[in-house]
Amino acid sequence: MIFVSIYHVYKKNKYLMMLMKIVEVIVEHAGKNLSAYIEGAPIITVGNDMREIEDNMNEAIELYLEDNPNPVEILSGEFELKFKIDAAK
Repeated sequence: MIFVSIYHVYKKNKYLMMLMKIVEVIVEHAGKNLSAYIEGAPIITVGNDMREIEDNMNEAIELYLEDNPNPVEILSGEFELKFKIDAAK
């Protein structure tokens, strides 16, 4: 399997935060689209391209954090998203 990494900074409350840990987002081909998820977190999204995946994942995380004052460990505190794309398929 070949992976290509794209780093994307997670923004919270419209301010760039000092980042302490990396949260890996796994992106897979899903037919003509892409799907993405965070292992260990109840978040999944789909999109037509990487830009849409990044936007949708950021929105999904924001909504999850708004609704969960005690999020899963991987999404607690400050973090950076690292998108890992399965380019072999």
